[in-house]
Formats: sequence, structure tokens, C-alpha cells
Amino acid sequence: MTSAEVAAWTAAIATLLAVIVALFKEDLAALWRRPRLTARIRLSPPDCHRTDVTVTNPQTGAVINTRPCYYLRIWIENVGKVRGEQVQVFVRRLLRKHADALFKEEPQFLPMNLKWSHTGDVFAKGISPKMGQFCDVGHIVHPSKTAVAGHSLPGVQLGKVTMCLDLEVAPNTKTHLLPPGIYRLELLVGAANCNPSSKTAELTITGEWFDDQTKMFSEGLGLREV
Repeated sequence: MTSAEVAAWTAAIATLLAVIVALFKEDLAALWRRPRLTARIRLSPPDCHRTDVTVTNPQTGAVINTRPCYYLRIWIENVGKVRGEQVQVFVRRLLRKHADALFKEEPQFLPMNLKWSHTGDVFAKGISPKMGQFCDVGHIVHPSKTAVAGHSLPGVQLGKVTMCLDLEVAPNTKTHLLPPGIYRLELLVGAANCNPSSKTAELTITGEWFDDQTKMFSEGLGLREV
């Protein structure tokens, strides 16, 4: 091949690359500049903590009762380069550990979104780069308040706690209520402008209640990433 032919081929390739860049530059930029959502799972404040939930009469505002409560949350952060729009955390599957030490899917569980902390929204309008927001996984109330909170389950011994998953709706089947056991939640964290990422959280519910938060998080509840 002569130098003239090499030059012609080089010019043709350069022209082709220029056309490709011109046609797809926005798509290429979108691949580089996009949100990237991560989930932090840890059993310690401020992610998870003890609090008191006050229930009031919606008509009068009078306090009906106060319920000691533990909330378990995960921290969703955008470590990408652009704002994540309409962010959601979806529980794809719920699995429970059986006597053979294997985790098996709970077929009656209805997959759906978790709710965002403090707002109760299903979708976070947006999470900007280097910013984050808490998402509620679930909560338990003091055993003396289980019935009034609507957390009672057949077969759960009196004085033991149940976990209420903070899903977008509470099914009439009560599959959002978990009796004592060890569970795994398969989560998908996504947004309108990025593909979802997966995360698995392991949740241990012993059924015990401790007023001391440190003891509760060592002997009553467990939450970790697997």
C-alpha cells in the first residue's frame, strides 16, 4: 500500500469516527455522565435507632398513645455525576432461613417498593451527586403495643416482637409482617435515568425486645449486607 493510499484510508477512518461522534455524542455523554446509586446497610445510628412514635387523633390532634419503636433504615447515596430522578428501592424477593440452613423464597410475599424515611414517599423526586437519603426497611414496636399497632400474627408467642416491613402498601394478607426468624431481602435500587443495582440485606429477628439500644442491636435484631 502506497503512502497516498494510507493517507486516504486514514482520512476516511477519521471522517467516519467524526460522523459517529457527531451522531452519538449525546448517548456517549449519557453513558459517562449518569447517576450511580449505592446502598449502605449497617445496624447503628443514625441508620437504625430507637425512637417513640406518637399516635394522635386526626380530628382533634389529641395524643392517643406513644409506642416505643425501633426503625431499621438503609442509606441510599448518589456517587455518580448527575442527579438521579425518581429514585426507588424495590424489594424483589423475600427469603427465609429454614432448618436445613438454606434460604428459600417466601412465595406469598408481594414484591413492591419500600418507602422513603420521613416523607413516606414511594419515589424520591431526585438525589443529587454526593447526596443521599434514608429509606425505611422496617420497624418493630414494643410487644405491649403489637396488637394496637396491627402487627399481631397467629403463632407468634405473646411478648415477642414482629417486624413490619415499610412497603408502599400493607397487604391484607399481612405478608409485610415478619415473625421471628432470619430473612434475606433482595433489593433493587434504581432511578428513571439509570439502571438498577442489586443489594441483599440479611435481617435477623430474635423476637426479643430490649429498651437498651445497644443490647437490642446485639441480641434482639440483626441487619447486614450479604
